[in-house]
Amino acid sequence: MHKMKGDNLPSLQKLIVLHLSENEPRTKNETKDALSKHYKPTWMAFKSLEKKNLIKQTAIKEYAGREYPSYWLTDEGIMMALVEGANSKKLLKQTKTIYPENKTAHCFLEIIPLFDPQVIRMAYSSVKGKGALGIREIIMLFLSQPSIAMDRKAAKKITFILKKYPKEYNIFKRTIQTMIDQLRQLITE
Repeated sequence: MHKMKGDNLPSLQKLIVLHLSENEPRTKNETKDALSKHYKPTWMAFKSLEKKNLIKQTAIKEYAGREYPSYWLTDEGIMMALVEGANSKKLLKQTKTIYPENKTAHCFLEIIPLFDPQVIRMAYSSVKGKGALGIREIIMLFLSQPSIAMDRKAAKKITFILKKYPKEYNIFKRTIQTMIDQLRQLITE
């Protein structure tokens, strides 16, 4: 996949995003130790990732009577992790643990293996700056794949996954019906 200049992460930031994608929320110091890096560059990378809305504080860990913030990925950070090559199954497992209420992210991470790899970059672009992943964007991205019209097997798998998420499935059905109605209207005019 070709990366656009503005989407490239410096190497330490990329390592942090990928490290967080495979682990529970981490403090800056835990991350520094796990990556065998120095504290100041790690601290600066965390600040930069926060500014980019790729990570956020999700918990507080207590150690030796002091509190330390723990960080994990935002929706945008989850997308960036996928762009950078994170394992979607591990990411799904962590997302379900850290954000149990974020069913849209769970749904997306379950169906992403069925998507064309280029669609991941498009998904990141649609989330960038918005902060949250919407089910309508997921549906439009899936339908934008050139091979989808011929791949009934993938469509059946996606429908099976979506049925596990009733709210997202209802939005999916309404969105598809709206598209069909608009196409009918376009054809009849």
